[in-house]
Amino acid sequence: MTEAETSQNSGPSAYPLVVLGEMVIMPQMTVPLQIGQGKSFRALEVAWDSQQPVLLIYVPEHEIEQYKSGTPPIMPKVGVIARLEEFIKLPDGTARIILEGLQRAVIDELMQIEPFYVVAAHGVEDHVVTNMDIEALMETVKQQVDEFVDHLGEVPPEAVAFVRRIDAPGHLADIVTYAPAFDFAERMTILTELDPVERLRYTQRMLARHLELMKLRQKIQQETKEILDQGQKEYFLREQIRVIRRELGEDEELDDPVDELKKKIQSMDAPDPIRDQALSEYRRLAQQGPGSPEASVIRNYIEWLLTLPWKLEELATIEIQRAQQVLDEDHFGLEKVKERILEYIAVRKLVGANMRSPILCLVGPPGVGKTSLGRSIARALDRKFVRMSLGGVRDEAEIRGHRRTYIGAMPGRIIQGMKTAKSRAPVFVLDEIDKVGQDFRGDPTSALLEVLDPEQNSTFADHYLEVPFDLSQVVFVATANQLDTIPAPLRDRMEIIEVNGYTEEEKLGIATRFLLPKQLTAHGLTTDTLVMSDDAIMQIIRTYTRESGVRSLEREVAAICRKVARRVAETGDTSLTSVDADQVPDYLGVDRFSYGLAESMDEVGVATGVAWTSVGGETLTIEVQPIKGKGAIQLTGRLGDVMKESAHAAMTYARAQASVWGVESNYFDEHIMHVHIPEGAVPKDGPSAGITLTTALISAMTGKKVRRDVAMTGEVTLRGKVLPIGGLKEKTLAAHRAGIKTFVLPQANAKDIAELPQRIRDELALIPVSTMDEVLKIALID
Repeated sequence: MTEAETSQNSGPSAYPLVVLGEMVIMPQMTVPLQIGQGKSFRALEVAWDSQQPVLLIYVPEHEIEQYKSGTPPIMPKVGVIARLEEFIKLPDGTARIILEGLQRAVIDELMQIEPFYVVAAHGVEDHVVTNMDIEALMETVKQQVDEFVDHLGEVPPEAVAFVRRIDAPGHLADIVTYAPAFDFAERMTILTELDPVERLRYTQRMLARHLELMKLRQKIQQETKEILDQGQKEYFLREQIRVIRRELGEDEELDDPVDELKKKIQSMDAPDPIRDQALSEYRRLAQQGPGSPEASVIRNYIEWLLTLPWKLEELATIEIQRAQQVLDEDHFGLEKVKERILEYIAVRKLVGANMRSPILCLVGPPGVGKTSLGRSIARALDRKFVRMSLGGVRDEAEIRGHRRTYIGAMPGRIIQGMKTAKSRAPVFVLDEIDKVGQDFRGDPTSALLEVLDPEQNSTFADHYLEVPFDLSQVVFVATANQLDTIPAPLRDRMEIIEVNGYTEEEKLGIATRFLLPKQLTAHGLTTDTLVMSDDAIMQIIRTYTRESGVRSLEREVAAICRKVARRVAETGDTSLTSVDADQVPDYLGVDRFSYGLAESMDEVGVATGVAWTSVGGETLTIEVQPIKGKGAIQLTGRLGDVMKESAHAAMTYARAQASVWGVESNYFDEHIMHVHIPEGAVPKDGPSAGITLTTALISAMTGKKVRRDVAMTGEVTLRGKVLPIGGLKEKTLAAHRAGIKTFVLPQANAKDIAELPQRIRDELALIPVSTMDEVLKIALID
């Protein structure tokens, strides 16, 4: 009598039947296969669609054709209920599948033949009351497995450790029988034996027989080794060395990777739900065979859980004076931006970890230091710094991660950044947030809504992790060049801080304090080798760069450093080289841009306007030339729809005011007003050139000249009202850079004058106006 028994389900169930030939899949085993067309293919297809298990039977190869023909012989009595884990159809008509055996089943009857077999069967489960005899039998089998592995020398240590962890006699017999030494008949004997202890006894007898056969074969090989050739002898010697190393225990001393994972999980510093999730996945991993495709996926997932920072570390004390010192050291100018950042840091110091802080978004043209401001915030708070570039990101999975069902799945870049930082409270810069795209793979900006919402990001859900991750202590800082492309819901979650362009004096200060020392070090030079005067740097700013930031300025300074470095390397002369303003062309070539007024004299029909672009402000010249022809307006210069409408509004106002300016009533019937804005390859749009267009039109039809030292900006209405515009600081900087002396702006923008740099206010005559009459009195001569 054995102290084992089997229990059966209350009644039989119907299962689609799959015939696998001599490929025996035991319970609790997962095996990938490729299957061709036929009844089994259709059975698997239906089972996959309905998510129901199938019943596997195994027959000799010569009987498979009878099952395909529809006249099967006598059915086997025992099969295996299996779950279909994967079903992928291939172009050649076959399918790649993964089957996981669940339990034995006794077949009661054949219920259906076409279009595929369906049988009625009831599952059988093992129940064992362990005693010393059974434990001794299991230990004997495990020792036989160890001896078997020692003779083979090709079994991974993970497989041996997996067998060692099995504590059920029936499961042990099933796994051991899967070894290559067992043939189909032996495996079928094990499968059909329902008593788990008898099954293990039969396995022990077969193992003993195979071990004796293996020892006999090795003895024969040992006796014939003297007739082997030299190459075979070398191979045999290598095998002996490997056996000797194993006998010495060198490989056996290595810990089982699965057990190592368990130790790490038990010692991980994480909340209990996270540790429970990791332990749950560990138990799944322990049940997988060493060749299971799921094993590497589960192990990778556990490794991610182990490496993420789940607990909030102790944060450094915030010192406002030190934060201000760091910002001043790293950035020249930007006083209002630094003031807002210091206010943010002060509030965080007072509120502490409970702060639901706003997300800062630094908006400005390229090269003004938005990303480096984020790095300075991290240094001021004494936190880790992480940067994620969002430019060109179109897949939502880049933010939220891929689900683990996909091959090569990974967490999103937010979680990857947290792993890199090894901190739960870093400063996280989301660079170029205005350049996020969207396509059929989803909208990444929608995923960012949760990340950037202080009310939601404490339970951020990454698709890969499937457990919430707390982002509430992360200091998020976004950067952008323009706001128009950022969706309104995302923009609403951020506090916008404008980082405008630099004045010439600010660029000079940045170049002398930061750029020149940086480039000297990068090129192996010192202040004893190269000195650049302030006049030389100002010359570079005015005639070799035209930008709001300082990137082009840094490139030009680097170009001079390279030429000096080459001279030093070629001649060995380390004497001091001084670069003055008149020597700059010797290093950088002829001037690339003209400094000063765009027009050399006052002209009729030519007015100077200003425009704001994503890279800062620019001056633009508007030309109007009346020519004989049927009355109309002709627009050239690649104008956008809004600018064309602004030109038509200006034309209507000019025609309405013709009599005031003494222009004959039939003038417009006999003339075509050709409006052109140079640099025709560059797109131009917006309403702020309205008063400039109107001034040029009235100048052309009256013959009065426009002052070349006057620039203007403002939208015009049909009644001649001047409406407000945006980007005033960038436009005034561009006008000042071009040598303009008088700047006309809308009266509604007069309140913004106080925000302009002091030098702009001192050297530029800023005149607010509310009507076109005021504009024309300033701009037209006489």
